Amino acid sequence: MGTTGRAVVDLNVEELIADLRRAYLDELLAFYSYWITAAVAEGFHGEELAEHFKEEAAEELGHARKLAERILELGGNPVVHPKEWEAGAHAPWTAPRANWADADGMIQDQIKAEAGAIRAYNALAKKTFGKDPITYKLATELLEDEVGHEEFLENLLGPQRK
Repeated sequence: MGTTGRAVVDLNVEELIADLRRAYLDELLAFYSYWITAAVAEGFHGEELAEHFKEEAAEELGHARKLAERILELGGNPVVHPKEWEAGAHAPWTAPRANWADADGMIQDQIKAEAGAIRAYNALAKKTFGKDPITYKLATELLEDEVGHEEFLENLLGPQRK
């Protein structure tokens, strides 16, 4: 993004970059969480769950890519070292459950993570509304995706187990 593109952002750009970095790190952790859970899922529903979680992992990695691009456009740099992922994210890393056949538990863990992403993107959308249309558009697109992820996961559990 050029000088004028950055200048029209009516926010503290450094704070905005920090917010975007946290969201970027959240997405990297979400990617890894879905990916590793897909790798270890076992039991009756494990194979089905693994296929869905592989798809979700790819989507979360795509979200991280979009956030990294926006960070770069604003003149910032995305975090590049994995050891820094958890420290800079909104929430701590949640490892897969010890019981790899606990499909319901794995789904519930991912629902909690999606809820956190929904809150983060909602806050980012509110912060950027009318002040940074490009980041606002990105935040609302990612918010829509995360709402869809949460709904899908809740539907997997069914109404009696949500």
